[in-house]
Amino acid sequence: MYYVDLKINWDHKRCKHAIERMWLRGITMNDIRDALKKGKKHKQRETGLCESIYRFYSVIYDEFNKKDFKKIYPVTVKLW
Repeated sequence: MYYVDLKINWDHKRCKHAIERMWLRGITMNDIRDALKKGKKHKQRETGLCESIYRFYSVIYDEFNKKDFKKIYPVTVKLW
């Protein structure tokens, strides 16, 4: 079986908003990783960004795929 290494880029300029939203909502970086791995995913038509829905929140992110890794740029976090 082939596994892709998931790398979350928290240093990107767009991630500042996501980190602020996480702090306000009490969501940790491990929760974000779980949402990206286990959540239901779909692509937003308007923005072209991806959304992963998990438990009581969703993560909006941009992704960059290569053969052996997937780089994630979180944009924001929403509560349901």
